[in-house]
Amino acid sequence: MITVSDSLVFALQNNCLSHVFGVNAAGLLEHIHHGAPVREPEALQRTPPVDRECSAKFEGRPELDLNSLPTEYPASGTSDYRACALSARGADGATALALRYQSHTTSNTKPDLSPLPCARGTGSETLSVTLRDDLRDLVVTLHYTIWPGHPVIARSVTVANEGTDTVTLDRVLSASLDLPPGDYDVLHLHGSWAREMEVERAALGRGLFSVGSTRGTSSAAHAPFFAALDRTASESAGRVFASTLIYSGNHQFSAETGEFGDVRLMCGIHPENFTWRLEPSESFQSPEALQLFTDAGLRGMSHGWHSFVRAHVLPQRFRSQPRPTYLNTWEAAYFDIDQSRVLTLADTAARLGVDMLVLDDGWFEGRRDDTTSLGDWTADRARFADGIPALARNVTAKGLRFGIWFEPEMVSPDSALFRAHPDWILHQPGRTPSLGRNQLTLDLSRADVRDYLFEHISAVLDCGDVSYVKWDMNRAMTEIGSAALPPERQGEAAHRYMLGLYTLLGQLVEAFPEVLFENCASGGNRFDLGMLCFMAQSWTSDGCDPISRRSIVSGASHFLPMDCMAAYIGPSPNHQNGRVTSLRTRFLAGVMCAAQGVSLSADAVASDTEELQRYLRFARETADVRLGARFDRLVQTGNASVWQMTSADGSQVWVLDLHVLSGSNQPTRRAFLWGLDPASDYVLRDDAHGLGDGETPIGPRRFGGDALMGAGLILPQVAMDRRRAGIRFAQPGDFAAHLFIFDRVES
Repeated sequence: MITVSDSLVFALQNNCLSHVFGVNAAGLLEHIHHGAPVREPEALQRTPPVDRECSAKFEGRPELDLNSLPTEYPASGTSDYRACALSARGADGATALALRYQSHTTSNTKPDLSPLPCARGTGSETLSVTLRDDLRDLVVTLHYTIWPGHPVIARSVTVANEGTDTVTLDRVLSASLDLPPGDYDVLHLHGSWAREMEVERAALGRGLFSVGSTRGTSSAAHAPFFAALDRTASESAGRVFASTLIYSGNHQFSAETGEFGDVRLMCGIHPENFTWRLEPSESFQSPEALQLFTDAGLRGMSHGWHSFVRAHVLPQRFRSQPRPTYLNTWEAAYFDIDQSRVLTLADTAARLGVDMLVLDDGWFEGRRDDTTSLGDWTADRARFADGIPALARNVTAKGLRFGIWFEPEMVSPDSALFRAHPDWILHQPGRTPSLGRNQLTLDLSRADVRDYLFEHISAVLDCGDVSYVKWDMNRAMTEIGSAALPPERQGEAAHRYMLGLYTLLGQLVEAFPEVLFENCASGGNRFDLGMLCFMAQSWTSDGCDPISRRSIVSGASHFLPMDCMAAYIGPSPNHQNGRVTSLRTRFLAGVMCAAQGVSLSADAVASDTEELQRYLRFARETADVRLGARFDRLVQTGNASVWQMTSADGSQVWVLDLHVLSGSNQPTRRAFLWGLDPASDYVLRDDAHGLGDGETPIGPRRFGGDALMGAGLILPQVAMDRRRAGIRFAQPGDFAAHLFIFDRVES
């Protein structure tokens, strides 16, 4: 998959994409092609040199106008006026860099970036190209990894100081990609708490377009995902160039259109509030970026990301393991929780037929509300006299699994931990720390903090009866600084925090390989591939309203598979927006997510027990169907979402129709299914496992795959006149959902 010609043209190729660059006469790396596979990469045309008036020429060479030359990894200060990927200051304060080719290696072994997480290298090949700035004795190694059958390459950068003076890194991005001039759109995912992953697509104009996070998390404001695509690209066709980071902290994604129409895409650690002192013989490793190419539109992009994330990012231990259904104690009890009530809820969970009971917030010493006790991770003996291990044993004795909630990265000012170690928080001297949710952020760059957390978390998990941990994180970082770092290294604190977090997570998943960890950060505030390397699933959003969920799930699906998404049936009226929706719609909005649960008050459970049992039985019986399933967005409008899920073996096809507002005298709607076997027939099940009172179509129950794709599936009418038997079927009223389930049969 990797070839290097005698003239130093480097090509990474599989049946999905080609990435080609070469060394030019000045020893600089020149980008040649990123896109569809090509047969002869060495024969590709390069951008011709142009002697432009009023342009500075690199080292006086007229053919080297770096401001219009496609560059593989642009550095600062030497006649390229576009944004750079690398900026460094020497002891003399100078910033110009000239990175020339020095050597390269190829390998079947992917570099280990520990403690940074990265994609698994199974079956891959890696190219490492070493560049050098001779004046600064700065050595930059670009790492590229490619896998067979995936439209993805991984890129990262190692910067080493081989000189005798300190070098300060001001910007080290993980990847840069120069595209030829064209009409491009940009697509990114923005939002906020309880409304994450909103899709925005806009025409890319002149200048610099940038999104990112400086919050210390990958953030709900701008998810770590970005795509440039042909302006004519659609869901099913057109070129897409997409990027994401295997990183959970501050990040930046940008697209810059230069003065000659060329487009430069870059991603990596956000340069704001970032510096890194590189002493002689030290090196710095960037996070890993993933870049994807497809000419099959947004659908092809999503399928490419989903298959890659499943195969090479999600923890292998849980890749093929159906996720347990669960009852979470939060909406049932909030902070009013004790040993007796947990055991009562365990009986409720067993009666509902779920696999697991999850003890949420409020179980540890002094925790009666959200103003106190974070950091004091021992059971509150006034309410849990026998301790958590004994409680876990009692729950598992009822035939359930037991799960528990932690928020390890935070500390309450009113806590024994903070009183004992006030210097353990992120802070800056002389400034009063800002409070978020009545809490402060622990400094995970410190080994003593990590040791404390590992010891206290392990004390709970060591009992062997805890099979699930919900790892929460509810506060963005402020006043980022560390008492463990000298003044000249304070710009390293945010990244060192992430390295510390990954170190702690690595220790925990190694010590407790059977525990399923779920990532949560005020919902989807840190839903990224960095966390998913350690945790097989993520709490997609605190926005449990099904109408909000439809846009959240649809947006997230652009780069995240259903395998890693968790959803539960929450209360109605919804706690975030007050919307009243049916139990059926609340369940169906998340029915394609791999992890399914419920979090309701005792009264709500009691009044709807039979219906809940029906839905949760369906969730358990179909848990294996969701794993590895292909997800397709068939319709996504302001008033309706229609999604298709096809099992990994193609034997089952689900079509979910979720609409917002009903109306009178509406037109007939159709959805055109995708990726079926045209020669097979698909039989529609009656009432989709008894999911509710939605009527099914009058007419054929058996459809040809070719007909479902070519002629489409008629969808329920969005109206109230649903009782006209023999005329049509309908979803009554607002906020309704209908699930079709087809079984493939031989025609």
